[in-house]
Order: sequence, then structure tokens, then C-alpha cells
Amino acid sequence: MTSNLSNIAIDLPKLLIRQAIQPLRLALRKSTTLPDTQQELAELVNHSLKHQIRAGFTHRFIDILFVTVDNRVFCRRYTYGEPSWHSAFLVDPTGQIKLDKTIVTIIAQQPEDMESIVPAVNQAYADKLKKLGARFMLAGAVEPRAEESTMELILD
Repeated sequence: MTSNLSNIAIDLPKLLIRQAIQPLRLALRKSTTLPDTQQELAELVNHSLKHQIRAGFTHRFIDILFVTVDNRVFCRRYTYGEPSWHSAFLVDPTGQIKLDKTIVTIIAQQPEDMESIVPAVNQAYADKLKKLGARFMLAGAVEPRAEESTMELILD
């Protein structure tokens, strides 16, 4: 409990500053060229300030956090109400992600190597949340139902 409170005390100012300046940083960014390879997609994810996803092509984009492991892109649910983007992808795996201003068509699927990749994805979330100043969110990002909701995003 004390560790979590100290993480919040340390991370909150960093998170607030990042959130306050993000709209300006996004406004100054330009659309990038569409990725041609999975490696380019992973690099774009790593360099983007804002990550969004939508199932299909008509739903709205929602904010989410993507992580990368060995040039593979992953995301997880943070809320568990239905219907959800996650359940929509289980029915139809096509959709889009928006990385800053660049929209990329993807296929979302559960990783075939789910059991072996989950520890690396958990570590990627830990690293990303620490970098963002949001370590206090880590418990929710690596809980069992979040792990089970892991989706891999593949360039279409």
C-alpha cells in the first residue's frame, strides 16, 4: 500500500504535466507515412504520443495504450463492459488504429503464443506506464483478466 502511494506521489506530477502539454505536442506533429512492415508499425507505435483503436471502420476511435515486444504490437482492455472493442474484434478482426494523426488498417487477434508472450507484454506495460508516470495503473494492466484480453495488432 505504501509503495503504491509513493508511486502515485512520484508519478502524478509527471503525468499531469504530460497530459497538459500533450494537445500542443499533438498539434505540432504531422501525419507520417503509412507503415509497410510490421517493424515499421511497431516503430510508429513507439514514437507516437497518442494511441487509439476502433473495431471495423465506422466505430469511433477510443484511447488505449499499445505496447511493443519484438516488433509485435499488443493492447489490452482496461474496462470490461459489453459490448466492447475487444468483443467486436473477436467477431470481426478488421479495424484501424490511429497513431497521432496516422490511421492504419489492422487485423486484431489473440496471440497464438499467448502463454509464452504474456510475461514480455506485462513487462512492456510496466516499462511504458513507468515512462508515462502512471505506475499506479500497472496492477490493472497486468491482472489476469487484462492478460486474457491481450490482442495482437497485425498490419493489414
